[in-house]
Amino acid sequence: MKLLKLGTIVRDMATRLYGMLTHVQIAKDGSEFYNFQPKGLNLEDGTPVKGIWVTHDRICDGKRVDVDMPMELLGTVVEDLASGYKGTVTSLTLHIDGCIHALVQASGRSKKTGNAVESCDFDIRRLKGKKVPVFTEPELKKSILDRPSPILTEAYTPRV
Repeated sequence: MKLLKLGTIVRDMATRLYGMLTHVQIAKDGSEFYNFQPKGLNLEDGTPVKGIWVTHDRICDGKRVDVDMPMELLGTVVEDLASGYKGTVTSLTLHIDGCIHALVQASGRSKKTGNAVESCDFDIRRLKGKKVPVFTEPELKKSILDRPSPILTEAYTPRV
Protein backbone atom coordinates (compact mmCIF):
# COMPACT_ATOMS: atom_id res chain seq x y z
CA MET A 1 0.00 0.00 0.00
CA LYS A 2 1.13 3.57 -0.56
CA LEU A 3 1.56 5.71 2.57
CA LEU A 4 3.16 9.06 3.26
CA LYS A 5 6.86 8.52 3.95
CA LEU A 6 7.71 8.63 7.65
CA GLY A 7 10.72 10.61 8.80
CA THR A 8 10.17 13.40 6.30
CA ILE A 9 9.67 17.07 7.07
CA VAL A 10 6.22 18.20 5.96
CA ARG A 11 3.79 21.01 6.64
CA ASP A 12 0.46 20.62 8.41
CA MET A 13 -1.98 22.74 6.40
CA ALA A 14 -4.26 23.38 9.42
CA THR A 15 -1.65 24.64 11.91
CA ARG A 16 0.77 25.86 9.21
CA LEU A 17 3.58 24.28 11.22
CA TYR A 18 6.50 22.29 9.85
CA GLY A 19 7.40 18.99 11.43
CA MET A 20 8.08 15.31 10.91
CA LEU A 21 5.76 12.36 10.33
CA THR A 22 6.74 9.76 12.94
CA HIS A 23 3.94 7.16 12.84
CA VAL A 24 0.97 6.16 10.71
CA GLN A 25 -2.06 4.36 12.10
CA ILE A 26 -4.35 2.51 9.69
CA ALA A 27 -7.90 1.51 10.58
CA LYS A 28 -9.80 -1.45 9.13
CA ASP A 29 -11.54 0.85 6.62
CA GLY A 30 -8.15 2.05 5.33
CA SER A 31 -8.26 5.45 7.06
CA GLU A 32 -4.78 6.87 7.64
CA PHE A 33 -3.83 8.92 10.69
CA TYR A 34 -0.31 10.35 10.96
CA ASN A 35 1.53 11.44 14.07
CA PHE A 36 2.93 14.85 13.23
CA GLN A 37 5.76 16.07 15.45
CA PRO A 38 6.02 19.86 15.07
CA LYS A 39 9.52 21.29 15.06
CA GLY A 40 10.28 23.12 18.29
CA LEU A 41 10.83 22.84 22.00
CA ASN A 42 8.58 23.57 24.95
CA LEU A 43 9.64 26.99 26.24
CA GLU A 44 9.14 25.97 29.89
CA ASP A 45 11.18 22.77 30.08
CA GLY A 46 13.06 22.35 26.79
CA THR A 47 11.34 19.10 25.82
CA PRO A 48 9.84 18.56 22.34
CA VAL A 49 6.46 20.22 21.79
CA LYS A 50 3.52 17.82 21.81
CA GLY A 51 2.90 15.85 18.63
CA ILE A 52 -0.58 15.69 17.12
CA TRP A 53 -2.50 13.09 15.09
CA VAL A 54 -3.65 14.39 11.71
CA THR A 55 -5.37 12.96 8.64
CA HIS A 56 -3.41 12.58 5.41
CA ASP A 57 -5.29 15.41 3.71
CA ARG A 58 -3.75 17.94 6.13
CA ILE A 59 -0.19 17.11 5.02
CA CYS A 60 1.51 19.28 2.43
CA ASP A 61 4.69 18.17 0.62
CA GLY A 62 4.41 14.54 1.69
CA LYS A 63 5.48 11.86 -0.75
CA ARG A 64 3.84 8.45 -0.88
CA VAL A 65 5.95 5.29 -0.87
CA ASP A 66 5.13 1.59 -1.05
CA VAL A 67 4.90 0.01 2.40
CA ASP A 68 4.27 -3.64 3.18
CA MET A 69 1.60 -3.72 5.90
CA PRO A 70 -0.09 -6.91 7.18
CA MET A 71 -3.61 -5.57 6.51
CA GLU A 72 -4.97 -9.11 6.81
CA LEU A 73 -4.52 -8.79 10.61
CA LEU A 74 -7.25 -6.15 10.87
CA GLY A 75 -10.42 -7.61 12.35
CA THR A 76 -8.78 -10.86 13.44
CA VAL A 77 -8.50 -12.21 16.98
CA VAL A 78 -4.98 -12.36 18.42
CA GLU A 79 -3.28 -13.09 21.72
CA ASP A 80 -0.24 -11.39 23.24
CA LEU A 81 2.33 -14.08 23.96
CA ALA A 82 3.77 -12.18 26.94
CA SER A 83 0.60 -11.31 28.87
CA GLY A 84 -2.15 -13.54 27.47
CA TYR A 85 -4.31 -10.49 26.57
CA LYS A 86 -6.75 -11.51 23.79
CA GLY A 87 -8.83 -9.39 21.48
CA THR A 88 -9.55 -8.09 18.00
CA VAL A 89 -7.02 -6.06 16.00
CA THR A 90 -8.69 -2.70 15.36
CA SER A 91 -5.80 -0.81 13.76
CA LEU A 92 -2.14 -1.13 12.77
CA THR A 93 0.57 1.43 13.48
CA LEU A 94 3.80 1.73 11.53
CA HIS A 95 6.57 3.39 13.57
CA ILE A 96 9.31 5.51 12.03
CA ASP A 97 11.86 2.71 12.65
CA GLY A 98 9.76 0.25 10.63
CA CYS A 99 8.23 -1.88 13.38
CA ILE A 100 4.50 -2.54 13.22
CA HIS A 101 2.14 -2.53 16.18
CA ALA A 102 -1.45 -3.71 16.47
CA LEU A 103 -4.08 -2.02 18.62
CA VAL A 104 -5.99 -4.90 20.20
CA GLN A 105 -9.43 -4.52 21.78
CA ALA A 106 -10.64 -7.17 24.21
CA SER A 107 -14.37 -7.84 24.45
CA GLY A 108 -16.40 -7.13 27.54
CA ARG A 109 -16.42 -4.69 30.41
CA SER A 110 -14.30 -4.05 33.47
CA LYS A 111 -15.93 -5.77 36.46
CA LYS A 112 -14.94 -2.84 38.67
CA THR A 113 -16.06 0.14 36.55
CA GLY A 114 -18.41 -1.25 33.92
CA ASN A 115 -16.38 0.51 31.22
CA ALA A 116 -15.19 -1.28 28.11
CA VAL A 117 -11.91 -3.11 28.68
CA GLU A 118 -8.99 -0.85 27.67
CA SER A 119 -7.41 -1.59 24.29
CA CYS A 120 -3.70 -2.38 24.26
CA ASP A 121 -0.89 -1.73 21.78
CA PHE A 122 1.45 -4.63 20.94
CA ASP A 123 4.37 -5.19 18.60
CA ILE A 124 2.98 -7.76 16.12
CA ARG A 125 6.03 -9.95 16.76
CA ARG A 126 4.57 -10.59 20.26
CA LEU A 127 1.23 -11.81 18.94
CA LYS A 128 -0.16 -15.15 17.89
CA GLY A 129 -3.19 -15.65 15.69
CA LYS A 130 -4.31 -17.11 12.37
CA LYS A 131 -3.12 -14.12 10.31
CA VAL A 132 -0.06 -13.08 12.37
CA PRO A 133 3.19 -13.37 10.39
CA VAL A 134 5.34 -16.25 11.69
CA PHE A 135 9.09 -15.71 11.95
CA THR A 136 11.83 -18.31 12.19
CA GLU A 137 14.32 -17.67 15.01
CA PRO A 138 16.91 -16.07 12.65
CA GLU A 139 14.20 -13.98 10.92
CA LEU A 140 12.90 -12.76 14.29
CA LYS A 141 16.39 -11.76 15.48
CA LYS A 142 17.05 -9.91 12.20
CA SER A 143 13.65 -8.20 12.35
CA ILE A 144 14.24 -6.99 15.92
CA LEU A 145 17.69 -5.64 14.98
CA ASP A 146 16.48 -4.00 11.76
CA ARG A 147 13.19 -2.69 13.15
CA PRO A 148 13.40 -2.27 16.93
CA SER A 149 10.17 -1.70 18.78
CA PRO A 150 9.73 1.23 21.15
CA ILE A 151 9.18 0.25 24.76
CA LEU A 152 5.62 1.09 25.77
CA THR A 153 5.95 1.60 29.50
CA GLU A 154 5.62 4.59 31.75
CA ALA A 155 8.84 6.34 32.67
CA TYR A 156 10.39 5.41 35.99
CA THR A 157 9.99 8.14 38.59
CA PRO A 158 12.10 7.73 41.72
CA ARG A 159 10.38 8.37 45.06
CA VAL A 160 12.11 10.90 47.19
